[in-house]
Amino acid sequence: MFRIITFSVVLLLSGCAQQQPNSIITASPYSVASTKNSQQQALDTAITAVNTNDKSIVPAKSYNFHGLVTLNAQQRTIKLCNNDTTFNLQTNKQLLEQMQQRQGLAYIEFEGQLNQSQQGDYQRAIVKVEQLHFLSSQTSNSCQQPTQPYNFALIGSEPSWQGLANNNKFSFKIADIDSEWAIKKSIITKGISALVETENNTGEQLNIAFTGHGCTDDNQDFWQYQTKIQLKNKQISGCGKYPNQQYDEARWLGHYSYSNSNVSIELTLTEHHNAILNYRYSNGLSITETGYWHLFGASGLKLVLTARAAEKINTVFHFRRDGIRLLASQQWRNNHKYSFNGASLILDRMTSEVDVTTRVAAPAQRQLPPLKQASPSHTTPAINHAIVNYFQMHKTAIGERKYRYAEYDLNGDGQDDLLVLLDWCQAQRCLLLVFENTSRGYKFISRTTGVSTPIQISRHAQHSWQSLLLKQDQQWQQLDFNGISYPASSRQSSQAKSHDVTGVELMSNTLGANWGIAISK
Repeated sequence: MFRIITFSVVLLLSGCAQQQPNSIITASPYSVASTKNSQQQALDTAITAVNTNDKSIVPAKSYNFHGLVTLNAQQRTIKLCNNDTTFNLQTNKQLLEQMQQRQGLAYIEFEGQLNQSQQGDYQRAIVKVEQLHFLSSQTSNSCQQPTQPYNFALIGSEPSWQGLANNNKFSFKIADIDSEWAIKKSIITKGISALVETENNTGEQLNIAFTGHGCTDDNQDFWQYQTKIQLKNKQISGCGKYPNQQYDEARWLGHYSYSNSNVSIELTLTEHHNAILNYRYSNGLSITETGYWHLFGASGLKLVLTARAAEKINTVFHFRRDGIRLLASQQWRNNHKYSFNGASLILDRMTSEVDVTTRVAAPAQRQLPPLKQASPSHTTPAINHAIVNYFQMHKTAIGERKYRYAEYDLNGDGQDDLLVLLDWCQAQRCLLLVFENTSRGYKFISRTTGVSTPIQISRHAQHSWQSLLLKQDQQWQQLDFNGISYPASSRQSSQAKSHDVTGVELMSNTLGANWGIAISK
C-alpha cells in the first residue's frame, strides 16, 4: 500500500497535480504502480487530490518541547534543544507577555507541535506554542536543564523546597528532609487547574493543588501554575509545571520500510526530531527528503518534510501507530489536504534501533560453487533469539509456530546471513524472513510471502546482495534486493536469466509431516 506515498513525489515533481492528477500518474516515468498487479494499478491511477482549497492543517496533537527563543521586531524564531535548525515561532498571548520582560531571548518549555509553513512558498517549518510550561532567561547551558522525564515539577521558597513527580512517584525535598510519596489520584483540567493526592509508606497524605494563573519564582522564572501543598494541616505555596506527558521515543527510533517491484521507500527516524525519507526507483532514480518528526497524542506520529536536496518542500504525514507499524490515510502538501481514496500508507518497522554501520560491498562477481544445503534439524540460541525478537518487534503471538532455516553469506561480507521459512503457508508457499549477520547479532532485513523451497542463490547481485531464485511453473523467478529489502511478495519477481541460475540450493529437503523446528519462547 505504501506505493501511494510516492505519488505525492510524482505530483510534486510535476508541479500541476491538482489540474491533471490521473494523467500525470499514469504517464509519469517515475510511477510506482506495479504492472504485475492490475487491481492495485487501478487503485493507483484513481488517486486524486481532494479538498484542494481546504487550508486545514494536521489535527492539533501536541508534544512537550524545550528550546531557545528569539523574539523581537525582526524575528520570531526558536531553536529546539539538541537541534541546530531554526524554526519560525507561532506564539500565544501568554508567551508574548512574558517575552516582553526578557528582552526577546529566553529558554522555554512548552506543549506544542511542529507544523508546515502557513505560506505556499516553502518557508521554514513552524513550531507552535500551545501551552507554556516554563520560561527563564537564556544562558549557554539552558538546554541542559531537564535532566530526566517528569510528570510535573514544583519549586518554592519560605522555606526553600522542591518536588518532582515521575512514574507515579513524587519526591519532595524540604530543608534536610527527602521523602517519597506514591501518587494515588490526579484530576486535571487542561491549562486551568490540577489536583494530585499522594501518600507515603506510613499512610500520611500530601496533596498538591495547581491553579492556572502563572507564577514567578525568586529567580524571576515563569512557571505555568501557582501551587499549594497541603501536609499535616500546613499549607506551603510555590510554583509548578505540569506537562502531564511522558514519551518513550527510543522505541520508535530506527528504520521503517516499504517496497514493491517498482520502488522502495525507507523512513529513518533519528534522535532530536530529525527524519529522512528515501525513495529508490527501479529505473535508478533516487529521491531523498528530510524533515522532522514528533510523537503526538496517544498513538500518533507526525512527519513534517521540509527539503528535497536544495529544494524546499512543504509536506506533512499524520501517522497512527498500529503495533510497530506506521499507517496514514491522508497527506498535506502546501497546506492542502489529499486523501488516498480509502487506502492506507503502511510502513513496516525494520530495525529496533538506528543502525549506522556500513555494509561491506560484495565483489562484482562472486564465485558460487554448487551446494545443496538441507534445512538443519537443530537450531542455535542466536537464531531462535532472532526469530523470537521478530515476533516481539511486530507484537505477534508465537503460538505453536515452527520454522526451517538456512545460513548463507548473501552480501559477501564473510558472515553467514540467516534465511528463515515460517510455517505460515498456503499451498506449500510460506513466509520467508531474511536477517543480516552483524556484529550486534541478526538484524531483520525483509519479509516475503509466497515462498516455496528450495531457494536458490542467483549469480546476479544488486546493492551488494545476491538475488534469490524461486521455482514457479518449472521456471526460476528472481527476487532482487532493492537496497533496503527483498520484495514483500514472491509475485513481485522477474524471470531469471539462464546464466544467473546456479547450483546453490538452500532448504533443499522436502516438506514433511515433521515440518520444522518449534520456536522456543
